[in-house]
Amino acid sequence: MLVTVLGRYSPYAPAGGACPGFLVQAAGVALMLDGGPGTVARLQMQVAAADLTTVLVSHLHHDHIADLHCLQYLIADQAPGREPLPIYAPDLATPDRRWLEPSSFGARWIRLLPLPVDEGITFGPLRVTFARTDHPEPCWAMRITDGQRTLVYTADTGAGIDLAPFARGADLLIAESTFVAANGQNRTGHMTAGEAAELARRAGVKRLLLTHFLPSTPIAEAEAEARAVFPAAEAAVEMRTYLV
Repeated sequence: MLVTVLGRYSPYAPAGGACPGFLVQAAGVALMLDGGPGTVARLQMQVAAADLTTVLVSHLHHDHIADLHCLQYLIADQAPGREPLPIYAPDLATPDRRWLEPSSFGARWIRLLPLPVDEGITFGPLRVTFARTDHPEPCWAMRITDGQRTLVYTADTGAGIDLAPFARGADLLIAESTFVAANGQNRTGHMTAGEAAELARRAGVKRLLLTHFLPSTPIAEAEAEARAVFPAAEAAVEMRTYLV
């Protein structure tokens, strides 16, 4: 299983960067996890529109979904003969679903479906299950396994919900670390790098990849803060592909 970091910043991207998005690939399956600003352009460097299996959306905040509306036009232009791309998203009963709804033009190429948070879902060899996170908008962490290797993506979360049981024993934990201790005061629904590392330590994961950085957060400081708690921690690098 491979995971490529399409974007690592929030709530906006600095020059040359992108907001949250990941591409998970295994045995011909290609899953896009979230799709913030800048991610669809980078997605095309890794996988053809015809070969994208699905998109899984953790929650409906703009920094995680703003690029996804463009997928209908990408498919219409580059893969008009493919089956409609399923986009699974939570909380579709709210008005915020309009940000993902395809236009009348795009309905031929996109299918918007509820995220199966209770039963999970399978794509080829990949099984995906979900856990609610500590975030103001209903948000869901994802656990992806091929039966041998396991990836866990926290999406957006604070430390108020314990995700350690959900992440237990993962080969790679991708955890949000919006802040470091020095700039993490007065926050809701987000973690510091130290809190992400503490989650990794308690969950007994093998490696920790820090992501979801506020652009003003010093990355080297975030890495140092995390490694003081969990030595196998590093900051996600955009457009780098990691072996799970």
